[in-house]
Amino acid sequence: MKFAILKDILKCTKIALFISMGICIFFTSIYYIFYNNGSSSLLYFIKNNLYYIGCFGLLISSGFFIQKNATRPLIYQDSWTKMFSKLNLGMVIMFVSLFICLCGIIIQLSLEAAII
Repeated sequence: MKFAILKDILKCTKIALFISMGICIFFTSIYYIFYNNGSSSLLYFIKNNLYYIGCFGLLISSGFFIQKNATRPLIYQDSWTKMFSKLNLGMVIMFVSLFICLCGIIIQLSLEAAII
């Protein structure tokens, strides 16, 4: 039983990595189309957007925990339990958003290590 939650969290990590890569590719193209000020500014731009999207996801997941009926079973609960056996939708959004913010933290730490 304990491993089912860990397995679901690892799936959330995998989803967050794919989303973070998509965010990086999308905002890199936006940066080169509109700004093009240098490579270090590009990493700051990507980091900030990872933070913005991750915090927006955390805001959405907090709505799931505040609202009374938000954690009820979904309409497609059978197909949901095939993907995530223990976590509900609000928890999945929360973990994915946390890992997206963690990708931003990793970029920030690498920028700070390069400056020193």
